[in-house]
Amino acid sequence: MKKGVILTIVLLILESFLPSPSGAVIIEKVVAVVNKQVITLTELQERAILIRKALRNPNIPLKEVLRHIVVETIQVQRAKELGLSVPEDVIDNYIENFMKENNLDSDSFDKLLKDWGITLKAYREEVRRRILISKVVNLEVKSRIAVPEEDAREYYEKHKDETYLLPAKARLADIFIPRGEGDKEAMKKAQDILQKLELGESFKKMASLYSQGPNAQGGGDMGWVRKGELMAPLDAFLFSPESKPGDMKLIETESGVHIVKILEKQEKNYVPFDKVKKDITKQLYQERASKRYQDWLNTLVKKAYVKILL
Repeated sequence: MKKGVILTIVLLILESFLPSPSGAVIIEKVVAVVNKQVITLTELQERAILIRKALRNPNIPLKEVLRHIVVETIQVQRAKELGLSVPEDVIDNYIENFMKENNLDSDSFDKLLKDWGITLKAYREEVRRRILISKVVNLEVKSRIAVPEEDAREYYEKHKDETYLLPAKARLADIFIPRGEGDKEAMKKAQDILQKLELGESFKKMASLYSQGPNAQGGGDMGWVRKGELMAPLDAFLFSPESKPGDMKLIETESGVHIVKILEKQEKNYVPFDKVKKDITKQLYQERASKRYQDWLNTLVKKAYVKILL
């Protein structure tokens, strides 16, 4: 080949790297390579704004932000491998909802992006990435997790005593004589009533005749109470290890004298499984999803070619 031809070729090659008449060529600094995709310093700086806001930590170092971007990029690449995409109207809806939730109109939203120092295009791409990642995680992780009812019941039985045990409860009846009758008179009247009860008189009848408590007309029946719900003297009698259904006792309090009878007693009781099944299932699902996601992500990262240049 003639020297003149060679020189012409060299000049043409050089010209491709020279600034165009409209301005200088901007050479981007590459801070990472993920498989065949490069991440530039400009992209890192722009995305750092949104990532720091999403994580609510404005002080995350740039290198840590870059690692976060690399992991996101690997997931987005996997989503695209599977043919997943995000239509523009989905992004539009996301932004509209964001604006509604934050009481923003178009002008205030534009101002917010300007204050953050990012473009609308960059924000839309961030939304696209988030939705893509959500899609691929749903497809490859969440959709493959199940929590059968027997697993939830097994968890319930295993954690019954530490998590679902309820305080002891008792059902009681009460005849109340207030101190307004005078301390001695109230005590004397209560003792007379107790004596009649011990001789076999009906508690319901005596409560209806003499009690000045709120449950008098119902035979003094106060229903079920949990340990710790009543005044200490009453609570101590009801939930003493020695007390049992049928026991009666005269108990003085600041407001008057009570004659208390234990109707029923339940020392050990649990929150019913049906009431907590939904919460247990949700908890187990989240635990399994978290582990499966981490395993899935670790596999993707191990397979990926990643080079950090920052």
